[in-house]
Amino acid sequence: MTQEKTYVGELIRKEIRYQRLTNGYVIHKMKVAGIEMSDAKFSNKLYGERDQFTIEEVTVANDALGTNFQL
Repeated sequence: MTQEKTYVGELIRKEIRYQRLTNGYVIHKMKVAGIEMSDAKFSNKLYGERDQFTIEEVTVANDALGTNFQL
């Protein structure tokens, strides 16, 4: 039996909730890093239905949240 890999957006969403932050905090950090991000785009990437995070975006989210999530 193989263990299913958890999508990184779900991990980021749980970490934001755990640290009692807002999505806007991470979105702001991405904008400062030069990544074009909106609320809707970020939400779509969190749930992974329409779009998924890139390696660069995950790196910025890791820096903002103090985590080490990988794609």
